[in-house]
Amino acid sequence: MKLTLEDAKALAVAFLVRHEMPEDHAGTVADHLVYASLAGHSFAGLSRLLPIAENLRRRGPGGTIRTLHETDKSALIDGANVNGYVTSLLGMDKAIELAKKSGVGIVGVNNSWFSGMLRYYVERAARADMIAMHAANSAARVAPYGGIDRVLGTNPIAFAFPAEGQPLVVDFSTAAIAWGDVLFHQQTGRPLPEGRAVDADGRPTVDPVAAIAGAFLPWGGARGSSLAIIVQALGILAGSDPVIGEAGKWGYFFMALDPRLLMPTPDFKNQMQTLRASIESSRPMPDGDSVRTPGAGSQASVEAGRARGWIEVADEVYEAVKLGTGA
Repeated sequence: MKLTLEDAKALAVAFLVRHEMPEDHAGTVADHLVYASLAGHSFAGLSRLLPIAENLRRRGPGGTIRTLHETDKSALIDGANVNGYVTSLLGMDKAIELAKKSGVGIVGVNNSWFSGMLRYYVERAARADMIAMHAANSAARVAPYGGIDRVLGTNPIAFAFPAEGQPLVVDFSTAAIAWGDVLFHQQTGRPLPEGRAVDADGRPTVDPVAAIAGAFLPWGGARGSSLAIIVQALGILAGSDPVIGEAGKWGYFFMALDPRLLMPTPDFKNQMQTLRASIESSRPMPDGDSVRTPGAGSQASVEAGRARGWIEVADEVYEAVKLGTGA
């Protein structure tokens, strides 16, 4: 199903409002989901509306977001059980605001859930000429390296650097597969790739339902599992539970850093562009494609999608969302 960007946003807003999310929050979430679809990540696009609705049913729309503590360089924010797409935007913007004044902004957000693509937030900082880092822990769905019990979240981490032209953005999950990707495979009746999950007894599985009942595996073996633990710890610093159950408090850590603390921003941006050019002009593997910097494919997809003015939504997802609007 092809939807114009305007129709996709309107559909998402109508769905979320129908499930009792405030309209301003619904607009924020819809913008993010359309961006994710433009970036080529269908599992992070409109298909996310269905689990968001389930969480809204269980958790409610949340209360009033408030700042618990603030200094000239830091802030701790209580997300009031509001969806993470909303609280993460506030958290990143607060870190940017602090960094513009003091050179560094460190923000923790807790008592929130489900925040989507991390590149969406760090790219925002890089476009404000800030270096950014963002880590987000989440409900326990991933086994630590060598184990089969769910202890860690999918725990993505992202970085962004201002550069001439487009920012350089690095965003990756520390799990072998994202939760939303597993749900997307379930929604569309597709098996998972091999080597991504185990069932409740620890046996390898490609069945999304069995994977949800069991555990996802860490990305990159022991190294990826170690990164997941780092993200878990940063989430704890932001105020999350150590191990997060379905109704637990997720923790989001944001940092914005002004390059001017160490060198003039234009010089840094020029150096980053030189680095990018050096990577992309390097020789590819024999019979391989050209070398790209991290995030370049997503950025190209966003630009192409905005130019054409529409996104592709799986028919199964569209029908389920349309039904959820009451139309």
